[in-house]
Amino acid sequence: MNSPVQIWRQHKKLHEYLNQVGKLLVWTKVLVPPAGFEHEAPYLVGIVELGREKLPLQIVDCEEKDLKVNKLVKIAIRKIGKVKSEDVIEYGLKVKLL
Repeated sequence: MNSPVQIWRQHKKLHEYLNQVGKLLVWTKVLVPPAGFEHEAPYLVGIVELGREKLPLQIVDCEEKDLKVNKLVKIAIRKIGKVKSEDVIEYGLKVKLL
């Protein structure tokens, strides 16, 4: 896990992306997740175009059958990973369908 100072610095930048609308370029379903994300499997991820940026983001609050290329998505801020009571809660960018 990152240090509390690193997490705080990352959190300061999150508001710049909040509620931005982008386009889903490609998506996939992750069945075998990396260490630390086992509790979320299976989950959906995609490449999202936000203006000139292309970001790899997890897709939340939707079913696989609802996903289509070029569908509009909205940035959301969500908790990342699992934390113990003494840990700092880390938040990050994810997307949901419009």
